[in-house]
Formats: sequence, C-alpha cells, structure tokens
Amino acid sequence: MKHSIKEITVNKNILREARELYQKNEPLLESYLDELLDWNQKINLVSRSVSRETVREHVVHSLIPVVLGLMGDIEEWIDSGTGGGLPGIPLSIVLNEKTFWLNDNVKKKVMAVSGIVDALGLENVKTLPKSISLVGLKTGTGIVTKHAFKIGDLLRLTKKKPWKKIIMWKGIEGAKEEIKRIHSNIECTLYSFNFGEEFYEGKGLVVLEK
Repeated sequence: MKHSIKEITVNKNILREARELYQKNEPLLESYLDELLDWNQKINLVSRSVSRETVREHVVHSLIPVVLGLMGDIEEWIDSGTGGGLPGIPLSIVLNEKTFWLNDNVKKKVMAVSGIVDALGLENVKTLPKSISLVGLKTGTGIVTKHAFKIGDLLRLTKKKPWKKIIMWKGIEGAKEEIKRIHSNIECTLYSFNFGEEFYEGKGLVVLEK
C-alpha cells in the first residue's frame, strides 16, 4: 500500500468554533439559507422534508475545515458535486479573500447555485456546469466535496490534474473501507468528529494530499 493514513479525533471545541464562525457571518449565511430553500421548491437541491435548522447545521458542518486550519494554504478551491452550494457557498462567505468554483455536471443545479450566488452578491464565486474530469485545474488548486463522491472515484476523475489537497465530508467507517482500495501515492488524514451530537455521529473529514 503506497499511501499513508493518519487518524485524528476532533473534539467539541472545534464544533463550538464553527458555530461561532457561523454567528460572525450570520446575516449572509442566513440569506444563503433563504435562497437555498426558495430554490429548493423549484429544483431538488436538498431533501424537501428537511428542516431549516437541519440545513443550518449542514452549513456549520461545512465550516469545520476552516476552524481546523485546513484551507489557509490554498487560494483557489473547487467544490465538485456542489448540488445546492454545500460546502462551497458557506466557505466562500467566510473565506471571501479566496476564489471558489462551484462545479456540478447537473446543469439545472448549476443554474440554481448561479442564481443564489448572484442574489448574495458573491464576487469571489464562479460556476462550472461540467464533470470534474473535464475541468482544467490550476496547479495548486484545492478540491472540496460533501458526500458527492467515493474517494476512489474522485481520485480517478482527477488523476492527471495538478490539485494540491482534497477535503471530503464523509462517514468515517465507509471512508476507511474506501481508503483500503486506494493504490495511489497519497497522504490521507481522517478527522473523526467526537462531538456528542446525533447529527455528527459517525461523520468526519477525509483530507488527501499529494
């Protein structure tokens, strides 16, 4: 096996910091929730049975890599399989000095997130309606993706691309099984959430670096 794996347990202080970061950016993040839930009535972006409170927790969930210090070293990020803009739009709001591309191969979803971006006035965000395999990445780009790909599939689709870091929101046990099937020369870190809250049970982050 060519890749190395490191496991880190993340305690509840990180969740507290992510919620504080949400509060600091609350007006724009709450406007994002308004736009997302409005568009969701027209195009299925998130489950229509889910509450606003749960969607808000998904936004907090999206901010965890920021408080873990995982995103400061890269200036341009692509959110692949963005769907309704998670995690890319919340990240672009709290990291407004960085450039974010929202990428999905479902064109109507990209139309929706383009509308959301315009409504929020996010000048650091652009959209890409195509497969990640067809996107020309700049050297050193970071990739974020929330429950959109299996690890091996994303690595295959981006095999020849000059990305620097991939951050994936995953269930930890499933991620461990997926990692066993990776045969690339990749450094892998698993961040397992130990928050004591049902929403985060079994969840974590997978960070891949070349």
